[in-house]
Amino acid sequence: MSNTFRVPQRIVFGWGAVAELGRLASPLGGRVMLVTGRRAMKASGITDRVVAVLREAGIVVTLFDEVEREPEVATVDRGREVARQWGAECVVGLGGGSAMDAAKVIAGLHGKEASTAEFHAGRVAVRPGLPMIAVATTSGTGSEVTVNGVISDRARRVKVSIRGEGLMPWAAVVDPELTVPCPAAVTASAGMDALCQAIESYASIHATAVTEALSVRAVEEIVASLETAVRDGSCREARTQMAEGSLMAGMALGNARLGVIHGLVHPLGVRYEIPHGLACGVMLPAALRYNRAAMGAKYERLRSLMGGADPAEFCAELLDRVGLPSDFTGFGVREDDLPTIADESLPSGSLKANPRRVTREEALALLREVC
Repeated sequence: MSNTFRVPQRIVFGWGAVAELGRLASPLGGRVMLVTGRRAMKASGITDRVVAVLREAGIVVTLFDEVEREPEVATVDRGREVARQWGAECVVGLGGGSAMDAAKVIAGLHGKEASTAEFHAGRVAVRPGLPMIAVATTSGTGSEVTVNGVISDRARRVKVSIRGEGLMPWAAVVDPELTVPCPAAVTASAGMDALCQAIESYASIHATAVTEALSVRAVEEIVASLETAVRDGSCREARTQMAEGSLMAGMALGNARLGVIHGLVHPLGVRYEIPHGLACGVMLPAALRYNRAAMGAKYERLRSLMGGADPAEFCAELLDRVGLPSDFTGFGVREDDLPTIADESLPSGSLKANPRRVTREEALALLREVC
């Protein structure tokens, strides 16, 4: 049986790597649309820094800074229209997963007549639109190296991926220095997301020798550095290790898929506006206990990476050490919503990749355990 390993054509990694952005973007066109969030990048000065790097390379830049924490179909529609009217030749996505996901979809659907809603309903974006460069400013999502963009439709309470080969970034820039302004809470939440992705891709039924090697190294790097990065955000070594771990977890998940956690947290998160990384972290100990027997030797390998501790218990203690909650009691989750959330999770490709089959009853039991 054959398998395909997909990553961007270029991955530029290292402290100060954002200085290479102009060189990367110049061959792709002289008109770049910079897609980012509404506040954090501007407040930290990163937006101005990136615009300056692009302009120094002779590139004309227009800014689309309307991406919210959970990017909406309507936001993508507006971005697509701006790119069309302005005549964008390249898209740069700057930020965490939300900004990069929105940028990937805006770029990937450029020139296509079908609405964003059609792709959100399952149509696959096969042919590329505009070339896109992803610039990550958090260590967590891995969106800079995957072929999907997670988009929400709040009116329908649906959060799913628009996916296809046309959404793979042409290049990814992973500069640990850009993660330094990240607040401790965001660092913790994104870091638990990265750890969750490393573990779920390792356990996935689609894992290969290549993805397993990336997943294992990602777990190792994240376990070694997350607490320090949360406690001392200026620590260069911890920020670099976290960026490496997140990048490797992204490459692994992009080729091996994920598992029960991501299948459950998308419908739960969009309904209750729970930050994605936090939701993944909260679910992680329960999911590890659920998958323990099915993972077999892989569970024991995780134990060795976590200093001999039981992985589920280690992750539960890690949540506490980085200041994240152990359940969702603070988010007002209603018991009578859980059956609907379980039903909404069942079509997820992540559930189908989980090493242990997930029934509706088991999905509901997992939700009750953490809610």
